[in-house]
Amino acid sequence: GLILMEHLQRMGEGNASLRRREYTGKDVFLAAACIYDEMFAIKAEDSLEADKDVEASAQVIFAIGWSPHSSQQRPKERGSATHRIGDVDV
Repeated sequence: GLILMEHLQRMGEGNASLRRREYTGKDVFLAAACIYDEMFAIKAEDSLEADKDVEASAQVIFAIGWSPHSSQQRPKERGSATHRIGDVDV
């Protein structure tokens, strides 16, 4: 569980909630890791390996933001094209 939390931290994952706590103590993370290890342990044939692996899934959301800037090109006026897009050979 602790390794999973470290991986999430290194991926830049965090709590995006507006009402989140500013600080979460180590005891909360330790308790969560222990609970996660108990609930999501991968059962392996070798009993030594069963203690090392946990099952996890992640949802990845990509977002991009853009804002126009005065240094960027402006689009030409509508109807000013010299070629039709249907005439372009691909």
